[in-house]
Amino acid sequence: MNGVNRFSAERFSQLNALRGIAALTVVLNHFTVIDPLRELWRTPLRFVLNGHNAVILFFVISGFVLTLQLTSPEPPGYQDYLVKRVCRIYLPYLAVFGAACAIMLLVYRGPVSWAGVWTNSAWDGRIPVSEVLQHVFFVGVYRAEHIVPVIWTLIYEMRIALFFPLLVMAVRRLRVHHALALAIIASASAYLALLVEGKNPYNANLKVQWELTAHFAGIFVVGTLLALHRARWSAWLQVRGRKALVLGVSLALYFLSQAVLRVAPSGIADFLFDWGVATGAAGMVCVALSSAHITSILAWKPIVFVGMISYSLYLTHTVVLLAVIHAMPAANTAWLALAIAALLVIPVATLVYFAVERPSVAIGRALTLRRVLPVDRDRRRRGESAKEPGNASAVQSPGRR
Repeated sequence: MNGVNRFSAERFSQLNALRGIAALTVVLNHFTVIDPLRELWRTPLRFVLNGHNAVILFFVISGFVLTLQLTSPEPPGYQDYLVKRVCRIYLPYLAVFGAACAIMLLVYRGPVSWAGVWTNSAWDGRIPVSEVLQHVFFVGVYRAEHIVPVIWTLIYEMRIALFFPLLVMAVRRLRVHHALALAIIASASAYLALLVEGKNPYNANLKVQWELTAHFAGIFVVGTLLALHRARWSAWLQVRGRKALVLGVSLALYFLSQAVLRVAPSGIADFLFDWGVATGAAGMVCVALSSAHITSILAWKPIVFVGMISYSLYLTHTVVLLAVIHAMPAANTAWLALAIAALLVIPVATLVYFAVERPSVAIGRALTLRRVLPVDRDRRRRGESAKEPGNASAVQSPGRR
C-alpha cells in the first residue's frame, strides 16, 4: 500500500471534522463553567464537556499531520516548516489577542456577580504591560487563563514545533514499542520533575510549566507513530469487527479516563488521564481514516464547515463569551447574554477564519514559495513533482484546530 497516496489530502477531511467536533466540546466546556450552566456538570453530559480531552486529540492529530509532511517524498526544509507553523498558529492568535485586549478595555471591567470565578479571573480588567509581553513573546510565568484562556495549548504547540522535526527523525529510527516507551518515560519524568520541585501537578498545564513540554511532546509522538505505521494499522483494521471494537474501546477511554482523577493522587492521575485520552484519541483517528461509514458521517456539510473554521473557533469563542458577559453584567441579563454569546461564536469564528486565519496561511505559503526556483514553482502549480535535487517542496498542511 502506498501510504502517502492512501492518506492523501482528500482523506484529511476526516481529521478536520474531528478537530471541529473537538473544538465544539471546548466551546461547551467554557460555556458550562459559567455559573448558570454549571449544573450540567452534575449530569451525564459531564463526560462530553471536558475540553482537556479535545486538546489531547488536537495534539495527536497535529503529530500525525506534521509527520506526514515531514516524511513526504519532498519534505519542507526546517526554515520553511517553521515559518509555516508560526504563520499558521501564531499570527491568528496575535490578532485575536490584540482584539481581546481592546474589547476588555472598552467593556465593563468590574466583577460580574452572576458569572462565577472563571469569568472574573479571565477578564478582571487588568492588562499589565509585563503580561502583554509574556503573551506576545510566549515567555515568562503565565496566567494562562487570562485574556485568551486557550493560550496554554498554543504555547506548547510552538515549543514542540521547534524540535518536532528532530523528534520525528529519532522516532523513525526506533521500533514502535521502543518509541512509545520513551515517550511515556519522558512524559512520566515531566510529572516527576514537578513533584521533586514541589510544584502542584494539578492543572500544571494551565501554568504552562516547562517540564510538561516533554509530556505533551510524548502525546505528539502518538500521532507520529500513527503516521509512520499507517499502512500496518490500516491493514489490521480491515479484518471484520475490528473497527467497531477499536472504536468502542477508544470512545470509552477518551470519555471515561477522567474518572482516574477522582481516585489517584495528583500528578499520577493527570499522567494516567492524559495517556488514557491519548490512547482513545489514537483509536478514533485510526477508525476515522479507515471506516467508510465514519467517513460518511464526518462528511456531513455542517461538520465539514466547523472543521474548516475549528482553529478560529477555538481561538475566539472565549473572547466572544467573555466580551458579551462583560457587556451585559446585570444579573437579569444572564441568560440573554449566554444566548447571544452562543449565537455569535460561529459567525465570529467564520469572520476570523476568512479575515485572519486564511490570510495568515497564505502569508506562510508566500514566504516559503519565494525560496523555490521558478521552474519548480511552475511544477508545483501544475501539481507535478520536482525532479531537480535540492528543491524541497513544501507540503501544505490540511488545516489545524
